[in-house]
Amino acid sequence: MSIFDEERCYSPVHVAEVLAIDTCTVYRMIRNIENPLPAFRLKSNGQLRVHGKDLNEYLRKNKVDPLNE
Repeated sequence: MSIFDEERCYSPVHVAEVLAIDTCTVYRMIRNIENPLPAFRLKSNGQLRVHGKDLNEYLRKNKVDPLNE
């Protein structure tokens, strides 16, 4: 099941709204050195965007199994 449309790009604010998390958390996910959420800028010093495909893959890869926690 995919949460995000894989053909679209999303701003960190929109990602935060959909996942019901703080925008700072999305930026932290992008800056994470060990497991970054792939993001790109529209132009130098422009707005950040994240591909829906990358978001779905990141969420799938980092899914938590409560029974093993």
